[in-house]
Amino acid sequence: MKKIVSICIALLSFGMLFAAAPVKGDTVYVAVRKAEVKEGTGNFDKVIKTLNYGDKLSVLGANTKWVLVSFDDSKKEGWIPLASVTTKKIVASANKGKVNASASEIALAGKGFSEEVETKYKTTSKLDYSAIDRLEVFSVKKADLKNFIEEGELLGAE
Repeated sequence: MKKIVSICIALLSFGMLFAAAPVKGDTVYVAVRKAEVKEGTGNFDKVIKTLNYGDKLSVLGANTKWVLVSFDDSKKEGWIPLASVTTKKIVASANKGKVNASASEIALAGKGFSEEVETKYKTTSKLDYSAIDRLEVFSVKKADLKNFIEEGELLGAE
C-alpha cells in the first residue's frame, strides 16, 4: 500500500512540473487560504493586497513561478505565486446565503482534505500531529527574515 501511495505522489508531483501556466486572458482563482499580491516577483516586494480563497483574478501574463493578475474589477494589478492559484472555479455552497464552513475549512476541502479525512488519519495512524499544529501557527516577520538572509550572506536576498 505504501508503495502505491508513493508512486501516486511521485506521478502527481511529476505532472505538476509540466502543468501549463495560465496565459493572458485566463481567469484564475485563489487556491490557498490567504495569498499576497505583490508589486514584483521578489520575496520582499511590497504587498499590494491580500486575497482570500476563491477570489477571482484575470491573468495578464505569467512565468514559471508567478502570475501577473488584475483584480478589483481590473483596476489594479500585481504578481501572485503560480502555486497559489488554480484555473478551476471555486464555489462554496451556501445555506440561505450563509456559508457553513470557515475559510480554512473550505480551502482544505478544496484540496481534498476535510475535517473527516483529518479525523480518519488521526484515528488510523500512529502519527503525532501536535508538531503540525504548532507549525501551522508559527510565523516569521518578513523584516526578520530579510535581516537573517542579509546578515548570513545567504543567496536569494532580494
